[in-house]
Amino acid sequence: MTKSLCTHEFDEVCRLLDRLSHDAGEMTIKAFDGLLRHSRASLEDAEKLGRDIDSMAKEVTVMVLAAKEDSKILPAATIVEMVNELEKIKYSLDKIIANIRSKVDEGVLFSDKAMSELKDFFMAAQDGLNTVHDLILTRNPVLISHIIKKAETYEEIGRKYADEHQERLIKGICLPKSSLIYLLILDGLKDILRFLKTIAFSFKEE
Repeated sequence: MTKSLCTHEFDEVCRLLDRLSHDAGEMTIKAFDGLLRHSRASLEDAEKLGRDIDSMAKEVTVMVLAAKEDSKILPAATIVEMVNELEKIKYSLDKIIANIRSKVDEGVLFSDKAMSELKDFFMAAQDGLNTVHDLILTRNPVLISHIIKKAETYEEIGRKYADEHQERLIKGICLPKSSLIYLLILDGLKDILRFLKTIAFSFKEE
């Protein structure tokens, strides 16, 4: 039987952690919808979720530090690191959303291949954030390995996508403006998977 990350005394911390991972996942979904449908409304919804994440992250940190001062037993370092990485994920999504907004405002088009590649990464990020929810409850080593393996797999896939895109740019298949926005969004998604990997390792080491 796996041990829960949080004890009964810290159910509220668990609830907020779960909400943080859930809202980061929803923010990812809204960002992708904004990209897919050129929807400014979806981008605005994503930005609102980002503001909620900022507020909850501060709340969790205050609660954890207060609990630590009371000498209660809880893996404070793991929780604080997880909150920090989720905040980094949120900042990466902020950058992704800014670039999607530029794409929408300037009417920049992506090829079907580019859209398919970005969808692949958005879905991988969403899967990782969903798995974090289960890690909070179970600290299951299988789930830890799942996140780490997927992140490492997509590190290689990301390099492949970037190299292939560079070749298309050189051949004149892609326009410079489209290429820049595509690569910035891809870099942001690669960062998210890297941060998810760090979260997984923090559970492994706890």
